[in-house]
Amino acid sequence: MRKNKRAFEKHSVLFWLGLPYSIMGGLFVVIGIVVGLVILQEWIFGLCFGGIGLVFLILGIVFLKREHRKRQTARKLFEDGRYIWGEVVEVAPNYNIRVNNRHPYVAKVRYVDTAGMVHIFKSPDIFQYLDETLLHKQVKIYVEDDRYDRYYVDMDEILFKVQEH
Repeated sequence: MRKNKRAFEKHSVLFWLGLPYSIMGGLFVVIGIVVGLVILQEWIFGLCFGGIGLVFLILGIVFLKREHRKRQTARKLFEDGRYIWGEVVEVAPNYNIRVNNRHPYVAKVRYVDTAGMVHIFKSPDIFQYLDETLLHKQVKIYVEDDRYDRYYVDMDEILFKVQEH
């Protein structure tokens, strides 16, 4: 039986935006150069068409690079295995993202360190319905040494196992 993928192994919205932007941008740059400068010998056409393509290409590469860096950080934190336990204190939709007219859910997890400082961590976007039964459950938060700005909240252990038919 195959184990479910971790959240950092799945492609996020940035990947699905970056991929078509990069492909279309690269295509527009090539068309602008080939058609504008070689076939028509009109530099203004090549500059306009290729310039628009260059903007899309750069955006796509930035999106893909950011997604790759996020996934690598989460994978490294998970593989190193240093984690702390936190408590789920809030589950809410992320209204900044909408895919197929659905908003992903985000869980906020609270951790109190030995000095009494409260840290709030945010889970990755979860495209599964989350309800109030997850509140007050303990989850692992993978951190890098004592730096809490680089973290990965592992919600996979407490999420419901769903099989679609």
